[in-house]
Amino acid sequence: MKMQMPGSNHTFPLSPVIETIPTPVNKTGLWRFLTPVRKELVSPCRALCPLESKIPLWMEEIKKGNWEQAWQVMEQFNPFPALTGYACYQFCRSQCSRGEWDEPVAIRDVEKALGLWRQKNYRSSGLAGGQKKKQSTGEKTDAPRIIIVGSGPAGLSSAYYLNRMGTKVTVLEKEPVAGGLLATGIPRHRLPREILEKELLILQEEGIVIKTGREMGRDFLLKDLTADCEALLLCVGAGEINPLGVPGDNLPGVIGAIDFLKEVHLESRPVVSGVVLVIGGGNAAVDASTVAALSGAEEVILAYRRSEEVMPAHPEEVKAAGDANVKFLFNVVLDEIHGSGSVEKVTLSRVRPAERGEEVRRISGSSFTLECQMIINATGQKSSLPGLVSLPESGEAKAVGFIGEGCSVSAAGDAVTGPSNIAAAIFSGRQAALNLAGVLFNTSELGEFLLPAPALEKKDEPVPFETLNPYLYAHREVSVLPEKEAARCFSCGNCNNCGVCWAFCPELAMVYEKGVYELQLDYCKGCGICAAECPTGVLFMEEVSDSGTQINER
Repeated sequence: MKMQMPGSNHTFPLSPVIETIPTPVNKTGLWRFLTPVRKELVSPCRALCPLESKIPLWMEEIKKGNWEQAWQVMEQFNPFPALTGYACYQFCRSQCSRGEWDEPVAIRDVEKALGLWRQKNYRSSGLAGGQKKKQSTGEKTDAPRIIIVGSGPAGLSSAYYLNRMGTKVTVLEKEPVAGGLLATGIPRHRLPREILEKELLILQEEGIVIKTGREMGRDFLLKDLTADCEALLLCVGAGEINPLGVPGDNLPGVIGAIDFLKEVHLESRPVVSGVVLVIGGGNAAVDASTVAALSGAEEVILAYRRSEEVMPAHPEEVKAAGDANVKFLFNVVLDEIHGSGSVEKVTLSRVRPAERGEEVRRISGSSFTLECQMIINATGQKSSLPGLVSLPESGEAKAVGFIGEGCSVSAAGDAVTGPSNIAAAIFSGRQAALNLAGVLFNTSELGEFLLPAPALEKKDEPVPFETLNPYLYAHREVSVLPEKEAARCFSCGNCNNCGVCWAFCPELAMVYEKGVYELQLDYCKGCGICAAECPTGVLFMEEVSDSGTQINER
């Protein structure tokens, strides 16, 4: 004999004999000393996500097949799940609670599926612009004018949200193509260009103006922009390369990683030949080495001054480089570049193992030479802002904004944080748009549905695996189908209306009304069974307050 919970597919075995039946006539609520309280907590995946995305919420909608509702949750945090679905480094997955049980949920794959669904279904079911503000300032001739310099992930993210608020957004990009490093830095094997082009097309169809080949200092000055808009947002990235600082670093054949990737992706460097030496150990270094290997180089060697164990590049990128036959030299430093008219060889020295942040010390008598025809400098990048505009000394002011002549001027993305990743840049652009909303609008008139999600006020400890009850989900195996894979999510710290509290309550103090489970305090004895059995860890027992705490408090 089994019973099924209302609003759920879960079933539970029941004993055929029930000796006592609780009755609503007997109001035992006054007996309790503790009351169950529902609290939304931070899931481990959200705590690690640079976007702070509420992953369990859109996972729950996809599990049910509610793709449009899943998109409505997703776009509050990330308007480009197709991009992150391909190129994000899956920080969220590294501590997924499901991994404590069997295998982590394939979050990025499900996110990619949602992003591709959105691209395919754009303009259907009201998806065009989401809940874009069209009833007020969005259709007025005096709508705030926003100029965004830079069309990378931060610039495009802020453009999306500001446009949704009803502003007139123009994005200026110095390269001949839009997308910033999405177009010129990330290898095509990580991010197919047709996916990026579709996102750019959607943004332009939504009314965002994107102008390419427009560079500050060459085609316009800062004062020209501030005179023509109410807000200027600088998303110019971190394109300034740290010099190698060794003799011969100005020889032809030495090139920065960002410039190299740009030349390959814009096809201004049609072929790579000879032996290529890449200096550095970050993602830019590994991307450049992989692209060089796939672009015709005879041999590619990546030299890093520390060990493989402390190499900052993401393991996915390191594996991709290895698959492309890139060779690695660890614990070596560059001493000198030699050549007559161009790079011919280098001198390297071996160094003692050191942790990141520790001084690197050469081993006496360990120097050796290596022949090569190209050197790619990937030793780090700096913000491009200082060469464009004078900023306040406060880092907070750079991120939030400062007042220029007649308009609000602010910065976002790698230009503020330094080199990061796609998800972090999208988050920075989202927050910049939210900050500008407070400058340009009475945000209470906009309504929450037009504003992007704010940053977490505090980094609470994520829900520990020990507080979960995963037995109801243990039978679901890893699946390539998004709905089935999403069903593996434990929904850590987020109530998914599974009905377990209703099923286990001995007093029938839980009722199912309007799609949610709520506690009837008149009948709750405070036994705590519901909190003990809650599979998502959102129920807690607290002392009874004078006002009578309700389980549906969030």
